Amino acid sequence: MDANGSRPLEDLVQWNGELSGLIRDTRQGESPLAVIFHRGHAVAATERVTTGLASPGQLVDWAQAVHFEDQVHVEEEHQDLLTQFLVEISSPELFEPVTHAVCRRWLRILRTSMASDAERSTTS
Repeated sequence: MDANGSRPLEDLVQWNGELSGLIRDTRQGESPLAVIFHRGHAVAATERVTTGLASPGQLVDWAQAVHFEDQVHVEEEHQDLLTQFLVEISSPELFEPVTHAVCRRWLRILRTSMASDAERSTTS
């Protein structure tokens, strides 16, 4: 853990390592500092499924852990989009099963949002 105590939480949000260990480490430690959840985190996690590095079930587990962690704050500028992503992915029983097709759809949505921001910044 780093000096500020947020490393296990950062590793979970960034999915840096084996998922069950990340979830366990986050639950065992207290993170005094918040970690901001960005669209890039959602893209990277979803790409794990589309590239075969993780299963849809693992993405559900990751999204549940991130979504229900009190010290994870969603990027304010994209709160609606990211909250919808976390809720839908972490609750497939309420929405739809997480499949490769669902992951591809979310990647399109997230990347479009990111491209829109990039385009706006170059025209400003």
